[in-house]
Amino acid sequence: MPYVRTVPLILFCLLRPPVVGAVAQSSQTATEAHLNAQALVQEVVENGLRQKNREQAHWSYREVVRKDGRLETRQVCQTNTGTIDRLVAINDQPLSAEQQRREEARVQTLLADPNEIRKERQKQRDDSARQFRMFATFPDAFRYEYAGREGGLVKLTFEPNPQFVPSSRQEDVFHHLEGMMWINPDQKQLARIDGRLTSEVKFAGGLLGHLDKGGVFSVRFRQLNSGQWVMVALRVEISGKALLFKTISVDEQRDFDDYRRVPDNFTLQQAAKLVGKPEGSPRQTAENTPK
Repeated sequence: MPYVRTVPLILFCLLRPPVVGAVAQSSQTATEAHLNAQALVQEVVENGLRQKNREQAHWSYREVVRKDGRLETRQVCQTNTGTIDRLVAINDQPLSAEQQRREEARVQTLLADPNEIRKERQKQRDDSARQFRMFATFPDAFRYEYAGREGGLVKLTFEPNPQFVPSSRQEDVFHHLEGMMWINPDQKQLARIDGRLTSEVKFAGGLLGHLDKGGVFSVRFRQLNSGQWVMVALRVEISGKALLFKTISVDEQRDFDDYRRVPDNFTLQQAAKLVGKPEGSPRQTAENTPK
């Protein structure tokens, strides 16, 4: 059920790879920016769409996933061809020799047939395009109000705009969503967004499934010393039913850190070698230090 799968991904800004954008310059002061919440969101969206159209750098990073009582740590590396990841720890314990062997075999299978990586890369691009189309509707889909400041960030509450007319099933979700945003007003960057489903979301009147009331998500972004904004945390807790009465139950947390720039011409083989290095090896750079 692709539109249910997409829901956790589209509820926040620029969630394609965890890297979302560089520093944006603004002629408007922070004091002026918070006076009109709706206009500030419009500027954030416009800045995000501009970043989308610029060439994106490639990064490697660490991803820690907490799901179903299990903690998985992966090293990830982006390339022009696609993304390579490697499982390096389970529940904070290094992989056993047999687990390492299976993981190495999985990576080598991908390298031997990169078509699968290319297919996944194209799928990510298609998902990204859909997410950006939905992101572009944020100024119209919600009503925003200024809610103060916190650590230099402007806080805005948001609630559904009853006059918004969805153009897709995915956008129907916006009529059931409220929450809060934290925005860097000078750089027009989203630093955090928390949301909650205030009512049940039915797809095709419930025939194709539904999402239960009370589902929540939280996403945090942070600026690196290099100026790049990256996603550092994602929390999703959503339940419901999919087609043929399949239960939907998403309860997971993802944390991202150890960001490092990699060359634009990095190959899949080089990426596989990089993510195969032991954790803690001297690969740190100033790029990956959050401000």
